[in-house]
Amino acid sequence: MTIPQKPVASALLLATAAPLTFRATSRDRSGSTLGVLVDASGAPQHLVIESAGAEGTWTLAGALPIGRASYLLYESAANVLRGGNLSDDGSISYQGALYTIESSLDGSTRTAKVSGSV
Repeated sequence: MTIPQKPVASALLLATAAPLTFRATSRDRSGSTLGVLVDASGAPQHLVIESAGAEGTWTLAGALPIGRASYLLYESAANVLRGGNLSDDGSISYQGALYTIESSLDGSTRTAKVSGSV
């Protein structure tokens, strides 16, 4: 299964993620926490890759778009999305460092993890 490795983050994604809360839903094979972002009502917001640009663009959707797969977030990725600011180079500035959010597979589970400091 081929998935884009480094979809682009946008200012809209970060603004949408900022008020959301991380909800742990499972663990990866090494025991790290995976989960979803939820709104104030507790409804999950699906992290998906839209097919824009060479690697795609991360986006959040209340309803899973037809033909798209949802990605579980590592808690560190959720923190960067919720608390970061978009930098001029497209990376995310968070607590004094620059990060990107990469897609990966943990077995058959699609995940979004932090890569950085870039």
